[in-house]
Amino acid sequence: MRAVNLETDKSELFQILNFAWIEPVLLLISGEEFILSRADDFDAEVESLRNSSNYQNFLNERLKCQVRFPIEDVEKELSHLEEEFQDYKELYPREQ
Repeated sequence: MRAVNLETDKSELFQILNFAWIEPVLLLISGEEFILSRADDFDAEVESLRNSSNYQNFLNERLKCQVRFPIEDVEKELSHLEEEFQDYKELYPREQ
């Protein structure tokens, strides 16, 4: 996997897409990470990621985070946010 820091590497979009044609590209910008890859080549993408030292390093960095959230807590929070959103929509209906 190729990594492209969009803050320091001013590659053109066409050039980045050419990279992604060959292998998945890890895009880095403002502390966020995105993966760009061909959508129709899932098997090749899985194999490429499995063999990518950059991607494995990326995963290893993610594993260092010791904070974990049980799925039940996440679901509860999402449900609560959905309820708040519904209340907001009732208070501030869209004008049509």
